[in-house]
Amino acid sequence: MNNSIHPVISKFLDHIKIVRRYSVHTIRSYAYDLEEYHMFCKDFDPEKDFIKLDHLAIQSYMQFLSRKGLNAKTLARRLASIKSLYKYMLLNEIVKVNTAKLVRAPKINHELPHYLTLKEAKDLLQLPVGDDEKNIRDRLILELFYATGIRISELINIKIDDIRLDEGVIKILGKGSKERIVMLGKGATHSLRNFLMISKHRDSKDANYLFPALRKSKSGKKHISERTVFNIVKKYLKVISNDEKLSPHSLRHTFATHMLDNGADLMAIKDLLGHNSLSSTQIYTHLKTEKLKKTYNQSHPHAK
Repeated sequence: MNNSIHPVISKFLDHIKIVRRYSVHTIRSYAYDLEEYHMFCKDFDPEKDFIKLDHLAIQSYMQFLSRKGLNAKTLARRLASIKSLYKYMLLNEIVKVNTAKLVRAPKINHELPHYLTLKEAKDLLQLPVGDDEKNIRDRLILELFYATGIRISELINIKIDDIRLDEGVIKILGKGSKERIVMLGKGATHSLRNFLMISKHRDSKDANYLFPALRKSKSGKKHISERTVFNIVKKYLKVISNDEKLSPHSLRHTFATHMLDNGADLMAIKDLLGHNSLSSTQIYTHLKTEKLKKTYNQSHPHAK
């Protein structure tokens, strides 16, 4: 991190790390966004500390980013970081007024998630063929994503002690260090048993993680990297679909969509996905509506 970082920003980052227990990736994003904003404020008014600037500084910053060609989603994220900082400063009486409240976030046209059809999902799970450890591992990774809907960051952090194979569940540590239980289907349970059997010979120091690092990491982490998992899943997705936007996260969307299509309650899906609010889960009802519209337009005589 930049040594010239403002002390208030530094304290805020410590707060979201220690108190809010945000992930390393989230903290890194906040740090980048706020340092960029702080640097802009130095040029905007060299005579004043950014804390003493009003909402015009934030608006000018957003206009500056817009002129650079940043899309609405990125602009909204940058503004959200600034708003979180100002909320923290108000609560800690560093500022008397939360001027960031006066700045409106740009409107985002939310793109509906990309997901697999039932046939594509079945075809995907048949792809890793072979009984060597690599293919059994790949098969398990795909099965876990589809069976549980977990995030890639959650998958790589699964520990052997988190698995209750006899009960068919895994304890997951999600965003904000919130724990939840996800269910294993028959396919995932079978793949998991096979993988645990074949990987018994592991070095004991790496045995804690279900998917240990393939090589020694500079960061000292003993689990497989997100990039490695992303590349593994992407390789198989390319075989069954031409949709370049499909990714490991698409299997999370697929899990939720197929659950909803088969009558699952939206609240149950929310809990299984580890969403904080129902609004995050309601995107899947939009997917269902779009699917119905498509069927209607293709089938109804007066739709054409």
